[in-house]
Order: sequence, then structure tokens, then C-alpha cells
Amino acid sequence: MKVFVRHDAIDTNPIAEVVLPTAGKKAAKRDRMKLEATELPGLRAHLRADKKAVRRDLPDLIDGFAALGCRTGELLALDWTKVDFAAGTIAIEGTVIRVKGVGLIIQPHTKSDAGMRTVMPPKWYMDMLKRRHVESESKWVYPTSTGTLRDPDNTRAHIREAVSETDWEGLHPYAFRHLVATELDERGLTARQIADYLGHEDPSMTQDVYMNRGVPSSSASEALAGIQPEGRREDGDKVGVDLELDQPPLRLPAVLRPRQDSNLRHPL
Repeated sequence: MKVFVRHDAIDTNPIAEVVLPTAGKKAAKRDRMKLEATELPGLRAHLRADKKAVRRDLPDLIDGFAALGCRTGELLALDWTKVDFAAGTIAIEGTVIRVKGVGLIIQPHTKSDAGMRTVMPPKWYMDMLKRRHVESESKWVYPTSTGTLRDPDNTRAHIREAVSETDWEGLHPYAFRHLVATELDERGLTARQIADYLGHEDPSMTQDVYMNRGVPSSSASEALAGIQPEGRREDGDKVGVDLELDQPPLRLPAVLRPRQDSNLRHPL
């Protein structure tokens, strides 16, 4: 199964999630791999009220997962040179791994070629990153409290600890990939656009041959606008658990934006 994960045929190893009962011990709970958009406001409020979670930067991390739908290592590998505020895009071009005898490093490529992508996140997330950039003293977008590279395993453990004995017990970051894929699908994006946003391999040979790929689309940005943190949308409507699912599908743009020159990514 690990071979299938490495080649992006599946996102996670289902065998690894099986918890075998242990004699004399309470069986551990399985990871929670799905999250509904209606649960986000409550989860955000819970984390913001938890001093340890705030100290560990979990509220903003959760927003990163909800906006990008990326893998944990990809999110933690982001540095400020990958963020282009002028274009409203983020380049996902690496992942955090641990090398024995060396420690944490940035692997200069993602799990697959499809994972090397530039995406256009929702505006609320880019606005949040602008605030973080002003306050940041680290090269990393999501560093540790001391400004160093963050460990994916520790991050997942911190999330599990923060939601222990709550309605989100066992929450795994993969749940946000499922959430983002669901939101994009419900807003009318094509399988090709969703695959490009999440960094999946080609949905099918037909789509690979007849549809362009690897370019940032504003459709994903617009579709994910509805899961921004509590406040108001750009059109003035209040943000809450109602994501206006009765509105017609999003009209796709006639032209997809080209990838920006890497030298122009970060104007600040």
C-alpha cells in the first residue's frame, strides 16, 4: 500500500489507519478523515479559546489546511518567497521530511510531479498571510515558536491533542483535503481543476490529453471564499454555517491565469 501512496494512486494508506485491539488496554480511536464545512466555525472557536493551541499556532494552521487542502508537509514547507501577494498565488514546490542523522529538511519536490503546483487561494486566506508576514520574524510561513522548520508529525499530534475528547476527536489534516475537494466539486469546478488545486495525478488519460493543467485558476479561490473565518464576505453577507449551497454553480473563467515568474512572486 505504501507504493500506491508514494505514486499518488491513493492519498493515505488505509491499512495504517487500522487500530488493532490490545488486551487489557482501551482501543485507540481511529483518525477522523472527514470534516464538514458546517463544523469549521465551531472548530475555529474551540482552537482560539485554547491557550496551548494558540501558542502552537493551530488556528492559523487550520485555516491554511482549509484554504489550500494541501498535505501537511507541503504546508509546513512554505516560505515567504513562495507567496506572491500581487498575483494572489502560492507556489507549492516541496515538502518537509525528516532525514535520519540530519533532522528536518525541505525536500525540493512534492510527492508527485502533479504536486508541484501554483494555486490561487481564496482572498481571505491571502489577507491572513499578509498579516502573518508583517508580524513574522521567520522565513517560514508556519514556523515553530522559535522560528525554525516545523515537524509534520508533531503538528499532527498537536492537532489531535487539541481536539481530544471533543466532537472533532481524532481529526487528521487529510480531512481538510476531503473538505476542499467537496467544496470545489459542489461549486461546479471540473475534476481537472480540483486535481490541479490538490496536486493529484491526472483523473484520466482523456482529461490529461484534452485539458490544460498546472495553471492557477481563480475558480478555486472563489469557491473557497465561503469557508473563511467568521466575519463578512466581500459582498457584505455574513459568514456562518450557511454556505449558500442553493446558488447556481460557479461560472468558470474563460481564461486561466498563467503562472507568474518566480522572481516576481514576493513583492514585499
